[in-house]
Amino acid sequence: MRVVGKRKHGSGDRPGLDALVLRFGGGAPKGVFRYRTQEEANQDWDRWMIERAQRRMKMSSE
Repeated sequence: MRVVGKRKHGSGDRPGLDALVLRFGGGAPKGVFRYRTQEEANQDWDRWMIERAQRRMKMSSE
């Protein structure tokens, strides 16, 4: 079999995405969370996304 070329990694590949997550911080912290209501879970999710956006803004301004 003749190999003409090799596939190059794009921006959507797993290593690239992992590097972005490490650079900007992940979304939710690791662990298992149990909530009484969906509203409590949504509040935590919103808080984590706001913190992540703030970290991204801080890093891009430096």
